[in-house]
Amino acid sequence: MLLNLKNISLSFGKRIILDDVSFNVKKGEIIAITGKSGTGKTSLLGIISGLLKPDTGKVLYKDSDIVNWWDFRKSSFRNKKIGFVFQFFNLLPDLSAYENIRYPSLKRIFPKNVHKEIVDIAEILGISGILKQKPVTLSGGERQRVAIARAIINGPALLLADEPTGNLDVLTAVEIKNLFVELKEKRGISIVLVTHDQNLIKIADRHYHLENSKLSLVEKETEKAPVQKKIAAPSSKKSSVKAAKAKPEAKISAKSSAKKSSAKKAVVKTAKSKSDSKSPVKSNATKKEVVKKAKAPSTSAKKAPVSKAKAQKKKPEKQ
Repeated sequence: MLLNLKNISLSFGKRIILDDVSFNVKKGEIIAITGKSGTGKTSLLGIISGLLKPDTGKVLYKDSDIVNWWDFRKSSFRNKKIGFVFQFFNLLPDLSAYENIRYPSLKRIFPKNVHKEIVDIAEILGISGILKQKPVTLSGGERQRVAIARAIINGPALLLADEPTGNLDVLTAVEIKNLFVELKEKRGISIVLVTHDQNLIKIADRHYHLENSKLSLVEKETEKAPVQKKIAAPSSKKSSVKAAKAKPEAKISAKSSAKKSSAKKAVVKTAKSKSDSKSPVKSNATKKEVVKKAKAPSTSAKKAPVSKAKAQKKKPEKQ
């Protein structure tokens, strides 16, 4: 076990910040701690690093309680074994990126190959081309990369990061997340993240939430997946039962539709037969009418000359 916190309590006056907080950190493990602003997350990081002394409890680093160490030993412990990554970078503005990264190594009594270490770390973090530039000329993502390089220059066993992506855009935050994963896998560094970033929470081996002075372990979503499968199983049975019930209904409806169609066909046939039987009568009637009309003008034509002849015969009798 790399780090073990046991029954940590901290208060400022009447305000209780941490109440009986306990958790541990293993080598090469990422721990995420979430919670609202002002709940004591940064204070917890201060206790882990030895900057704050808790009211009660123990902070064991490899089974040695750092709470009881002298200040000189605590500062040496922070310089060699712990790296800090802050939300606001905290780079020295008058120094170049290279000098900011090198600064923690100045405490070494016999520094060896520091330049090579800086070059190697800069290549891993992708900042080889900006080592001569000052922080003012760098972007937020570049400043955070320089801050991470400064935090790991002395090869710490534990990295404490307080909202490391809080001032970065989404794409740059994803790049920083990938760097933390790489530090864990390639260098075996344990990382404690205080964050609200869901991407950082996802890469954590364990997730703790701090609320009302209490620290509680949060279950991962992958552990809840089997419960969802169990709940979804009965719905498939119900759907199959509904489908089975629907099949007989579909057969009945098909039969009824077939009967209706046959009845319609019978009606159409009877209607046609009736129309066929009525059609000859109508045709005979129409023929008679045509014959009458044809005969009508012939009779009138015959009557007309007779009337004229009678008129001629009557005229001489008047004379």
